[in-house]
Amino acid sequence: MDKLKIIFLGTGSAIPTKKRNHSAVLLQYRGENILMDCGEGTQRQFRIAGLNPCKLTRILISHWHADHVLGLPGLLQTLMLNGYNKTLKIYGPKGTKRMMELYMGLFVHKGNKVKVEVNEINSGRFVDEEDFFIESEEMEHDAPCLAYRFNVKERKRIDKKKLERLNLKGKVVGELVKGKVVKIDGKRIDGRKLIYTEKGRKVVFVMDTRVNSRVEKFAKNADLMICEATYSSDREDLAEEYMHLTTGQACRIAKKAGVKKLYLTHFSQRHGNNSKEILKEARRIFRSSFVAEDFDEVEV
Repeated sequence: MDKLKIIFLGTGSAIPTKKRNHSAVLLQYRGENILMDCGEGTQRQFRIAGLNPCKLTRILISHWHADHVLGLPGLLQTLMLNGYNKTLKIYGPKGTKRMMELYMGLFVHKGNKVKVEVNEINSGRFVDEEDFFIESEEMEHDAPCLAYRFNVKERKRIDKKKLERLNLKGKVVGELVKGKVVKIDGKRIDGRKLIYTEKGRKVVFVMDTRVNSRVEKFAKNADLMICEATYSSDREDLAEEYMHLTTGQACRIAKKAGVKKLYLTHFSQRHGNNSKEILKEARRIFRSSFVAEDFDEVEV
């Protein structure tokens, strides 16, 4: 099974703390390096984590609040100065193209440009590759806002150990991989018996939203849900006022959605230093809860 790795580069919210930078999460899968949001200081977080930003392939923007996007100009300048030679694909809600024009104008000099492809999206599938696809869903916040779901497709795989025991080579192997029946030395070998189904995987990102009916549906049966939990459960008044989630709300959504693992993030400076208390509160509701810290790594 190909590794799908999540690296938390920033787990704070509007105001960073000593331990938590602004929002940013990196997803690595095969040749893809996908950045979910890019808060201020994200390029430095890459360096601290020992990661090369020039490997980035896509950036997904949840919304255009400062704590989720102010790192973009600096990151793009770093890419430019380091000879980034890909086309960086950026996706975000309505208004993303206009904002990217402004951001590019902050640092781009004549003749020194990073190739950027900007896409404005709403709800639905917007990337569909051979082995994965990405979907988005509109959330409820005080700016156009999207949640994202990265889906690894279900695949048919050959059992390499069984194949090795047959000690076969060449075109015969190719036919068996296709599930065909091959006759060798008078013996029939059924390729279908060498093939198994590798289940798909889902990672959901809910970076900012208030409680709404779409979140649970979008997160249904996710292997991993990364969800904002800006406030503690006793501050539902603030969560409603500023259109965010509490720890309790995020956990109840994950539990109802049948999520396998929940990683909480985007903590207010009021609560972000109390990881043990947050975790204790979360696991009273949903046992498979975790509190994300900057530079945590998770494999799915």
